[in-house]
Amino acid sequence: MSATDKKVFYNRVRRTCAKHGIDIRLDGAHKNYRAVQLFKDDQFLMGDYAQGRNPLNVDWEKLHNELTDYGFKGGIK
Repeated sequence: MSATDKKVFYNRVRRTCAKHGIDIRLDGAHKNYRAVQLFKDDQFLMGDYAQGRNPLNVDWEKLHNELTDYGFKGGIK
C-alpha cells in the first residue's frame, strides 16, 4: 500500500472515530508502534498488532473496512 493510500485510510478512520467517540490507542514509541487498538466506552472493538520484532505496519484500510462492517460510517471533514 502506498503512503498516499495509507494517509487516505488513516484520515477516514480518524474522522469516523472522532464522530462516534472511539478512542485510538497506539502502543509503542513513535514510528515503532507495536499495536493499534480501537476502544468505544472502554470496550475493545478491534486492533492491529506487530508480528515478531519488526515495527507494526498499520493496515488502515482493514481497520476502516472493519469499522464500516460494525456500522460506524462517515466522519467529520
